[in-house]
Amino acid sequence: MTSIPQWFTLKGMNVKFWGVRGSIPHSLDTQNWVLHIEKIMADFFKSGYSKSEQIQQFIKSKSLAEIGGFGTATTCVEVSDGDNSILIDGGSGIKSKSDQSDYKGQKEFHILISHFHFDHIMGLPFFTPHFMKGYTIHYYSVHPETEDIIRSLFKKPTFPVAFEGLGAEIKFHSLKAHEKNQVNGFTVTPYKMDHPDLCFGFRVEKNNKVYAHAVDNEAVRLTKGALGVDAGLYENADLVYFDAQYEEADMQAKKGWGHGTCDRGFEICSNFGLKQILFAHHDPAFSIEDSWGQKKKASQAYEKKYSHLNLKWDFAYEGQTVKL
Repeated sequence: MTSIPQWFTLKGMNVKFWGVRGSIPHSLDTQNWVLHIEKIMADFFKSGYSKSEQIQQFIKSKSLAEIGGFGTATTCVEVSDGDNSILIDGGSGIKSKSDQSDYKGQKEFHILISHFHFDHIMGLPFFTPHFMKGYTIHYYSVHPETEDIIRSLFKKPTFPVAFEGLGAEIKFHSLKAHEKNQVNGFTVTPYKMDHPDLCFGFRVEKNNKVYAHAVDNEAVRLTKGALGVDAGLYENADLVYFDAQYEEADMQAKKGWGHGTCDRGFEICSNFGLKQILFAHHDPAFSIEDSWGQKKKASQAYEKKYSHLNLKWDFAYEGQTVKL
């Protein structure tokens, strides 16, 4: 899997993960950050380094997630072709997108909404273009109640600015499930997820590349036959972004909660002949070490049953960009 630090202008598709945490934003508390830094420093010396000028060399020998963890913010993903982009969901990660944008050239934004659990919409009131005159924000959703729910986010006493006071023009567009829709130059098809509340994943196509967004998905249906029309989400996908908040050992107790596992993601890849998957919607109860422990178990499951697939797989981290 190729990770790059910024957008490329080469035609293809770039996917940036502004938020990869599940359910609620979560960071280590101060004491546990101190313990994590202590562990990193001990590893620095254990690895044979001793001088400050060797710090960058040490960091480069590790993955970013080993040093900084997988991230704090909840779901927000940006898909770009170098010229145009769309956002998927407005979890707290959309605040980072907002903070890192200068807005000098782009005055229209396009946001797909999968469903209305709060971790997927909580960042929307903090997306700065809502308050800027001359800007337009387009919302796209299968859900008929989308406008009512977005309006309710900008309402006193839970938010100081009323929807009617927003500077930007806000437009709402209805999508039809299982039908191709054109969104800012991308072809977007919604597919139903295995989730207790109605939730849709998205197949995004552009420049002969396919991104399959499948979070808040328990993945009870794993085969083409079981998925039926929803199998279209995965067909020939270049990258699948997959919910793996839990482990298989958790699933008896958490059946029906609407979140999946790495094992189920591997099985989807096996059944559809896919070659690249990123796992996300990381459990907010997990420390950095907990997530690495989960990844180790996933690696063991992969080596035991799925290594013949030659998959590119990993846990997504906040700020990561993947070029397809």
